[in-house]
Amino acid sequence: MTGVVGRSVESITGALRTVFTAEQVASADGLLQRRDPRVAVCSVAGLALAVMITRTIAVTLCFGAVTVILARLSAVPLRRLLARSLAVPLVSAVIVLPQVVVLPGDTLVRAFGLSVTVDGVAYVVLFTLRVGVGVALLSLIVMTTPFSAVVAAMRELHVPVALVWVIAVTYRYLFLFFDELQRLVLARNSRTTGRSSLRGGWRDAKRLVGTFLLRTLDRGERVGRAMQARGGARPPSPYSRSRTVDRGDYALVALAVIAVVGSGVVRWGL
Repeated sequence: MTGVVGRSVESITGALRTVFTAEQVASADGLLQRRDPRVAVCSVAGLALAVMITRTIAVTLCFGAVTVILARLSAVPLRRLLARSLAVPLVSAVIVLPQVVVLPGDTLVRAFGLSVTVDGVAYVVLFTLRVGVGVALLSLIVMTTPFSAVVAAMRELHVPVALVWVIAVTYRYLFLFFDELQRLVLARNSRTTGRSSLRGGWRDAKRLVGTFLLRTLDRGERVGRAMQARGGARPPSPYSRSRTVDRGDYALVALAVIAVVGSGVVRWGL
């Protein structure tokens, strides 16, 4: 499959594979890398919860600044963090974009019989910022803590086994599906000569999606059988080394608690 669709698929799958397989930052000597995985998971998840509670742009920007500070102290490249966190808020912005004309309020712009309101624009901006900061915070966990340690921390925190299974299997096997998609594109390109039109590219894309769906279902069944053959009925028990909780861990937990309480007070107490 040549053309824009083929190049887009190859670029997306390559980028996503890099995102899911790169853990070099976790070996650096940074703030979050030195924390106990249980503390890191609970604290950063608490900060993300505080972001979801808030309903003001100013507070959301403050949490964004906290995220940048944590990333800098943890030796996380801001460009890499942005690359991990940009896709989800952009998709969310597209989904809630109709709110700029649906929500009532003072008219900002009027065009084609539609009125863009101030309240609608504020809602879209706030929603996108909240999603972006929340995703960036959760990305910090994976980027600064080996994924096996994250799974072990969730088990030690008594997170439901079914949820831990879903997260572990999704993370470990998702890049296999990207490899499958890349192989389909490569096979299609090797059987195609010349440049196809945009219409032809979309026609090939529809066929590829159908084939990819069938192969994905087949791969999922084979992965399930392989897990059962290797004792998949038991809960995940990743290797982890216990750490001593120090003052830095307590300070990070206190920061998360203050953030959650402060967001609640700003939203419901003022």
